[in-house]
Amino acid sequence: MTDTYGTYDPSTRPGRKAAMPQEQKFVADDGTELPAFDERYSEDFTGLLYIGALTERFSWLGHEFVIRTLGVDEQLAVAQVTKQYEGMGGGEQLAYATAVVAMATDSVDGEDLPTPIGEDLKLAEWAHRRFSYVKANWFSYTISEVFQRYLSLEDKAAQTVAAMGKAFGPAN
Repeated sequence: MTDTYGTYDPSTRPGRKAAMPQEQKFVADDGTELPAFDERYSEDFTGLLYIGALTERFSWLGHEFVIRTLGVDEQLAVAQVTKQYEGMGGGEQLAYATAVVAMATDSVDGEDLPTPIGEDLKLAEWAHRRFSYVKANWFSYTISEVFQRYLSLEDKAAQTVAAMGKAFGPAN
């Protein structure tokens, strides 16, 4: 399966996706076409929610994964979840990758990762439960593959933001 990029609606965080078709494309310095963000990025004020929001669908070893970029709250939740592993050498890196994968994975084979029930659940608690699930149930090979895909998606988002800056010119 080829990589398919879309966007998600950051206002539905954590964990709910709202993919939309993409219209506008941007080009990186090397000439490769980059995915565009949700068209709502151009709206006044709320448009900032959509800059950096991308998803990717890919197949690995017969399973279909959907991952997405993380917002700042989610990145900080990753830091909270992995705090107990600080200073453990390779354990710290594995915990970080596992937490990122847990937060960035929207679905596997069309099924969402287990989501804690409760409206008042704090993001850190939600992140910890997802981290615990991935840590206990996925092998390091899967975590490594999804984490590498996530890093690639983040790189594409950064390239797209840079290309958008060049396309729109300096703000005066």
